[in-house]
Amino acid sequence: MNPPPSIPARAAKERQRPRPDESDVGDQPKGVPASDLARRVAHRRTERGMSLEELAKLAGIDPGYLRYFEQSPYATLSRSTLLLLALALDTTSVALLGGEVDRPPGHGRAGHHPVLETLTPVQCETRLAAGGVGRIVYSSGRGPVALPVNFEYADGEVVLSTDVSKASALESEEVVGFEIDRVDEAMSEGWSVLATGRARRIDDPDECVRLASLDLEAWAGGARHALIAIKPDELTGRVIVHRSMPNQD
Repeated sequence: MNPPPSIPARAAKERQRPRPDESDVGDQPKGVPASDLARRVAHRRTERGMSLEELAKLAGIDPGYLRYFEQSPYATLSRSTLLLLALALDTTSVALLGGEVDRPPGHGRAGHHPVLETLTPVQCETRLAAGGVGRIVYSSGRGPVALPVNFEYADGEVVLSTDVSKASALESEEVVGFEIDRVDEAMSEGWSVLATGRARRIDDPDECVRLASLDLEAWAGGARHALIAIKPDELTGRVIVHRSMPNQD
């Protein structure tokens, strides 16, 4: 069986296909978001630190059409072009199409020489400082609850925005947990950080104004009127890395 062609070979073949001229695609409709596929491509490109021109060159795609595609709700890609983009972005066409969205991460196999190490408090804070999405864990009438939330880390506190009822529930707890993690299935590596402490309601006007610039918009939409801060009493973390065996690269 012949091996699959390399990215340059596939790109050369794909360039032979007729492509719409950039002048033919027209203006983008204002106020209409790009397609889900286009948003995933653009997000992955940004994650990889690639410019639009760099990705277009690597995948053998016309930069003008790639720019149009990333902004358009209507543009489509052929199967071969999607494959070229996936290869250039070091991912899969299934992932770009959203086929892995409903599958929890972590089904990959363990690496050859996994090592579980403890993160220092400074390393934990470095990961928290990046912000993003984490899970707030607290007790409710029906038992433990874990909710995904947007968060930022400011002045040694985890800050999140929620509705008034959840804020009251969090305030009433003696201790709550907050967890973040990242998993790299391709490399069989990952890490997690757990912060535990008391949640407090931020209601001081000056503090609210100071924190207003944080990116705390909820993915679920709707109004979020209460800011909650958690100052960790305990901050722990673990990371899985791989160590080469002696006399091996």
